[in-house]
Amino acid sequence: MVKGRYIFHFGDEADAVYRVLDGEVCLTRFSPEGGEIVLYRAREGDFFAEASLFGTHYHCDAICTRPGRCLSLPVKVLRHCLSSNPDFAMEWIAILSGNLRRQRAAQERLGLKSLRMRVIHYLVDHGKQGRVELDQPIIRWAVELGASHEALYRTLAEMEREGVLQRQGQILTLMQRQSNSPV
Repeated sequence: MVKGRYIFHFGDEADAVYRVLDGEVCLTRFSPEGGEIVLYRAREGDFFAEASLFGTHYHCDAICTRPGRCLSLPVKVLRHCLSSNPDFAMEWIAILSGNLRRQRAAQERLGLKSLRMRVIHYLVDHGKQGRVELDQPIIRWAVELGASHEALYRTLAEMEREGVLQRQGQILTLMQRQSNSPV
């Protein structure tokens, strides 16, 4: 996969489900105002387009945002494996369940009113003891958080000034909050 290459477009015939072997693929749509909406970021080991397994057409665009490789699983073959191999079907269900949990956490995060709380939610949800090494530029993370990159930079700077966040390059650490100071 080459960065910027489309895997499929909204409305294309749904003929495959994909797995990212390495790199990154974003599933996107555009709002009526023309703004890009990132529906999902598939990274190494993630499947995407599984929602179209029993559909006829893709419901979004899939674009390579980090060079890598994808495995294409033809829909007909995947359906056959699911219907004829119970162990495979159970493993597939387990994978989909994990994806669903991650998507629910992302929806919960986007439902938070303040960008500050979305940042904290992300660090707690994705980090180990509140520490995350970002695997994407801030500008792309801002889109994932439903904010402009300018607003995200301001929020991160404010959190650093307050001692709530420590930032070293792409590593963000949520500091232990004091009992008398709200995060």
